Amino acid sequence: MVNKVTLQQLLKWLAVDYKDDSIVVADLKLDNRAVQAGDVFIALSGFNVHGMDYAYQAERAGAVAVIAEPVKVARAASVGRQKPLKIPVIEVANLSDQLGQLASCFYGKPSDHLKVTAVTGTNGKTSTAWLMMHALEQLGVKTGYIGTLGVGDVDSMRTLQNTTPSAIEIQKNLAQMLAQGFAHVCIEVSSHALDQNRFVGTKVENALYTNLSRDHLDYHKTMKSYAATKLKLFTEFSAKNMVLNLDDSYARDWAKGALCDQHVLTYGIHNKAADFLASQIKLLPEGIAFKLHHATQSLAFQTSLLGQFNVENTMAVLAALHAMGYSLEALQPVVQNLNPVPGRMNRIDINSNGSIVVVDYAHTPDALEQVLKALKAHVKNDLWCVFGCGGNRDKGKRPMMGAIAETYADHVILTDDNPRFESSGQILADIEFGMQTKPHVISDRKQAITYVIDKSQRGDIILLAGKGHESTQEVNGELLHFNDMAVIKDIMQVGL
Repeated sequence: MVNKVTLQQLLKWLAVDYKDDSIVVADLKLDNRAVQAGDVFIALSGFNVHGMDYAYQAERAGAVAVIAEPVKVARAASVGRQKPLKIPVIEVANLSDQLGQLASCFYGKPSDHLKVTAVTGTNGKTSTAWLMMHALEQLGVKTGYIGTLGVGDVDSMRTLQNTTPSAIEIQKNLAQMLAQGFAHVCIEVSSHALDQNRFVGTKVENALYTNLSRDHLDYHKTMKSYAATKLKLFTEFSAKNMVLNLDDSYARDWAKGALCDQHVLTYGIHNKAADFLASQIKLLPEGIAFKLHHATQSLAFQTSLLGQFNVENTMAVLAALHAMGYSLEALQPVVQNLNPVPGRMNRIDINSNGSIVVVDYAHTPDALEQVLKALKAHVKNDLWCVFGCGGNRDKGKRPMMGAIAETYADHVILTDDNPRFESSGQILADIEFGMQTKPHVISDRKQAITYVIDKSQRGDIILLAGKGHESTQEVNGELLHFNDMAVIKDIMQVGL
């Protein structure tokens, strides 16, 4: 996968002159615990620690060199107390900003030989990237995926720690997919990844934008900063096809301003100026039907997906595929056969009482509102909402989500999401603060699921929100095995 690369060549890509050409590099590693013989350890400056704190451990594991960001004066004393190294240590200013390009060069610039679809936005990234992958697979294109669900394809997925992995892991995964015969890769690109330049070094075929709503303000601080970070995908990567949701106010501003000189395709369900417009949307028990208008064409589409927002996600995919040369007529059967994303509006019928459980990853105010509104249009009787909020994350959204749940659901049950290091009781109290009436609180998630399935009746829909596809629950630093869909199936098997 990687041609023989010397430390001298590696540093040349960083514009550093290094005389010794005898050191061969096996791989690049950011985590000293993953270092193996022949690797180069990349020591970056983090929020609380510097990679140089672990350079000695990396050397003991077999690292042949360390490339490091300069150590700030405030940290020099603690780093200086580390044991002296026998391997070369080369400092490179602004290393983190250059790491993506360095990794791309090291792994043979894989995105030069692949088509990459990059999807960004607050909500809909995972669904849009997944649907794009599934559509391309149906069209005979071997397509991979990198994002919230992990790394892989429609048949198998390996989990990741972050929505968008490190700069090194992005390029390594692309190189591995190229070697495995993939022709296209769909990648979720988070605002953190864009801000930290983790996606640099990737050649982009299609850049897709879904929407922007409140999230990650613990990191970005303001919506203006958050939006500016998302815009980087369209201003810094020279994507061949740029696809924007014209129903979104930020996208409208970009189309008129920062991207006015670019070839931008737009889609929407409200804004009639969109290049791809959906109308006559019908939410049916078996899925959704809508009409697509583009240029002089008007075509009927059907999908088994649930929720009007999935019309938007599908429209983004259709716009990108059409830009790639596929006719809308050829895409009609493709859309009809799209499978739902794991953990996104996944439906499970409860045979014992005739109710339906829908598992969804919605964990922001906007996402929760959209899912509840979508299900409200499908439900015959009562709509139940079971959810919580993650600990050590944006606290401001908690009462907002409580108010939203109360507005749209007939019954609200508050339960744990991923409390992390926060008090479960405090998190649930923060959510309850935004509600007018006292909700039912069952902190144990399995007990909450059992309770609501027992109480629901035929024609009811139960929304189990927040965790979606996740297979663990994080409590006090411990990852406990927990999957919503598996719990539901266990409850159904043992009875209530």
